[in-house]
Amino acid sequence: MDSYKDTDDIEVMQYTGLKDKNGKEIYEGDIVLFDNNLFSVEWNVNGSWCYMRHPKPFLTQIRYWESEVIGNIYENPELIKCTTR
Repeated sequence: MDSYKDTDDIEVMQYTGLKDKNGKEIYEGDIVLFDNNLFSVEWNVNGSWCYMRHPKPFLTQIRYWESEVIGNIYENPELIKCTTR
């Protein structure tokens, strides 16, 4: 093998099967903007994708087709003030 990439700085993100209003794929850990609120995408223990609102946390379902991916919790943690992780 000629080269390799150190994987310590890589986070594998699960695709939700959903896309935002711009057609961008939504992954677990993404931060989306919806109705002037920030949400992080998380897997619900009930077996569905849900969204944790920030900075006042609560789980909810949103109209993902009206949301916009603006970052993720790994590369842009400054976008959210708290997290459930």
